[in-house]
Amino acid sequence: MRNIRFSVTLLIGSACMLMCHSCTTCSRQQPTANVTVDLADLISDSVYINMARTVFYALPTPIELSILIKNSGVTWQPALLNDPANASKYLTHQKMAVNFGTYITDLTYSGLFEQSQTVLRYKRAIEQLTEGLGLQSALDLNTMRLLEENINDKNAVLRIISDMYASCTASLDESDRYSLTLAILTGGWAEAMYIATSTTDEKLLSDENRMKQLVVNQILTFDMIWRVMSDFKDIPDVASLMSDLSGLAEIFDKMSVGQTPNVVMDDADGKTSNIAASNIINVTPEIFAKIKTHIQILRHNITKI
Repeated sequence: MRNIRFSVTLLIGSACMLMCHSCTTCSRQQPTANVTVDLADLISDSVYINMARTVFYALPTPIELSILIKNSGVTWQPALLNDPANASKYLTHQKMAVNFGTYITDLTYSGLFEQSQTVLRYKRAIEQLTEGLGLQSALDLNTMRLLEENINDKNAVLRIISDMYASCTASLDESDRYSLTLAILTGGWAEAMYIATSTTDEKLLSDENRMKQLVVNQILTFDMIWRVMSDFKDIPDVASLMSDLSGLAEIFDKMSVGQTPNVVMDDADGKTSNIAASNIINVTPEIFAKIKTHIQILRHNITKI
């Protein structure tokens, strides 16, 4: 992938701005402010593991991605979700972890559309996977009880899901199971992109289309995921994930990333100004169709039994 130097906080800035007005109560562990990371340099850096952890926390979570999708105009389409009945059929830790990510995205997507019964079904699926991964301590009975008691309160549900996700990934980090953390993140990202691209007709895309901009932003997220994976590629499970992602990597690697000119915007008080710019990637309908196809293949490989 491209050698990109960037500020982690700037990369997720657009996600946070889109998210904040619809879920002010969601919580997550915050990355260190203004951390600039050259991912190519990290490959040979002796403190790579600590920096990789920083990148993990800087990436948009499945909860944030689900909110971005909702804000982009997607409607409730339950047929797209991974069947929660499959949870008991994932038998390896890798399969459990990557589908923990898909189910967290599906759980959040269901909560955003206030689908109470569907939320409960995905809650049970996630409980099964946490048991299989040995993460029962990260999800106490009180958390599960709170989710059921607040099932009709969308903001409360999203906050609890966010806490569940943070607790489980933190537990994996503490036990140095970084490859499983990466699998969860990849599964969540893939499920969000699957929902986003499956509900978008590439023939109707325009430069102003919010879904197109979401996909553009997630190309940069993918670049981060891919680079973190590169240093764990000697682990067979990570190598397998990279193989599944390789088609997307080839497409994204050929796409050039630019940026709009800086625009100075004055705040309402007239005393302060902000400099704003956005990423530009030429996503034609043909390129979007290729991305969509590879996302579908990736998602099939992740969720198959």
